[in-house]
Amino acid sequence: MDIPAQNNEQQDLIDKAVAEGGAYEILNKRLQDKGTELREMTQKLNDLRINEFGDSYMEAIGRIRIRTENNCIARDIVRVGDCLLFGYNVFIGLKKETAITDVFSLYRLVENEEGFDVEEVSIESTFLADSRFVRDFNELYTYFKDTKLLQLMIRGDKLLASFQIGERLTDTRVFRWALSNDGDSRKIQYIDNRGERDM
Repeated sequence: MDIPAQNNEQQDLIDKAVAEGGAYEILNKRLQDKGTELREMTQKLNDLRINEFGDSYMEAIGRIRIRTENNCIARDIVRVGDCLLFGYNVFIGLKKETAITDVFSLYRLVENEEGFDVEEVSIESTFLADSRFVRDFNELYTYFKDTKLLQLMIRGDKLLASFQIGERLTDTRVFRWALSNDGDSRKIQYIDNRGERDM
């Protein structure tokens, strides 16, 4: 039969290769060949992806340094319209109340001759000054003494701010705002503090 003869020929070739070279060299050659084959397949797949969805690359275009009034532990930063919302946790010490400015800062990104910088935006006339948000924020920090900001997130047409209010992972409170379609940060509207499902 042809099949056993073919198997014998393959075995003879393998035995000859083992005799002529070490097992390491054979394995190394096979792995290099498979690596080259995988690289070519990956490149073809990537070319198909680029043709279908287009090509975009993320790259850092500059560095900025944000300074806060108190030492803080940065938690998150998101772009909200033409501003950057920076969220952080501050150890207040002897201070009795936590203010919104102890947790959030708004900045506007500006380009200058040296690259980029930020200028602080007063929160007085922004979505962070909404009276309903101020009330809910003050209640949160009054009734839950170990409250900490966890995360800021843009999800669809909403801005979400998640806070840890207890020891369990599920002990969270999520504030949410409706974003405007045109990206204007002055048109952001506070919704409520029940956005756990949106998170």
